[in-house]
Amino acid sequence: MNHSKSLVLKTKQATIFDLGKIHKALCIIDATNIALLLNHIGLAANPRESKKNKVTAAIYETLEKAPEEMVNRTKGLLISTQQCQPLERGRFKIQFNDDKTDGLLDGGHNMLAIGSFLLEKFYEEKEDEGGKIPKDIAKISCWEDFSRAWEKYSPELDEFIEKQNFLIPIEIIYPSDSYEYDFAELVFEISDARNNNSALTAGTKADHRGYYDELKECIDPELVDLISWKDNEAGKQIKREDIVALSLIPMIALQRAKRLPEEINTINPVMIYNSKGGCIELFSKLIEFYKKDDEVQLPELIKNAFSLMRDIPKLYDEIYKAFPAAYNKHSPGFGRMSSVKKAKEGYAMKTKFYKDDCEYKYPDGYILPFICSLHELIAVEGDEVKWTIDDIYQIVEDLPKHCRMLVGTIKDNNYDANKVGKSSAAYDGCKMAMELINAGFHNK
Repeated sequence: MNHSKSLVLKTKQATIFDLGKIHKALCIIDATNIALLLNHIGLAANPRESKKNKVTAAIYETLEKAPEEMVNRTKGLLISTQQCQPLERGRFKIQFNDDKTDGLLDGGHNMLAIGSFLLEKFYEEKEDEGGKIPKDIAKISCWEDFSRAWEKYSPELDEFIEKQNFLIPIEIIYPSDSYEYDFAELVFEISDARNNNSALTAGTKADHRGYYDELKECIDPELVDLISWKDNEAGKQIKREDIVALSLIPMIALQRAKRLPEEINTINPVMIYNSKGGCIELFSKLIEFYKKDDEVQLPELIKNAFSLMRDIPKLYDEIYKAFPAAYNKHSPGFGRMSSVKKAKEGYAMKTKFYKDDCEYKYPDGYILPFICSLHELIAVEGDEVKWTIDDIYQIVEDLPKHCRMLVGTIKDNNYDANKVGKSSAAYDGCKMAMELINAGFHNK
């Protein structure tokens, strides 16, 4: 994909709303303009890399069997840009200059399904002439696969795309000139909400069923009333999904000790970073295993594991505050990374849970591999679940000693926090660091 910085999008039935901080254009676009978007933008602004699944299969089926219904069966695309100029006849001149704010925020599965459909159907038609679908198109399973194939083959598709008769809704959001605010932060919040709707619904159902009751008992009382346990709770500063995801860290330790039910799928630490919905689902499955006659009866082992959640959110915040300085011990320049934002003079950023002052705001993909690897510092002895070291907060003071491999992984991934958060090398390196911490303390 050429990812050029500017395009003119031609839409149908465009309506623009002034929503205070932002303008929102609601439109419909045809296959030609979808292809135009595919040629110009990636998923950098989207927190998830789309993969083929049941959702993309359903979209594909609609395109194949009822293309005229596509506009009615999908919520479409959400595009964000810092620069958008409405033109005459429903056209919009859009600039894509900043990967953090400009691009596709929601609709990655739509784009993957539509793009794959166009490539496959084009070559299916050519099969009648003796051609066949290229292997790299047939094997597309995720956005990265598709992106390579689209860049390679899409120049041949122009005439074929013009013949397609499906439409898709699109929203375009861009900042209002009359407001001064952090558009990147607003984009992040919108993206996060749009990409976690299914998890939120599942989480609310779990709360209603009492699945989080024991967890609530174990969390610091200072935090528990600040957590939005139900959807859309006003005035709550902490997301339920973040807490539930962190609560799986001690569960990994139990699984390592073969103390979780075999029915519970292996907990991959990466999901704590990139699959909050998966964490919600797994947590509910664990609780349901101990549900008898509509009543949850957790064993002491699980309760004791949850008790470590008194420390884990605090450890998260303390590591978040300490990591920039620890990083600079190995590679000066933390504040120069493009995804890192430094507080202005006289102001402070805030940590995720306790809202402590800190100097930098940065994606948690940089530290989640280290946070998740805390499971290596958890011992399971009978029904007792405890930290392997007396003062678990000592790891914060000694963070520069423990994060060398993580810093190297960040650099190896070109400072892309999303890639670091999904990198098996990052988790393996942090796991090794935790094993060294255990050895160091136990040899004293």
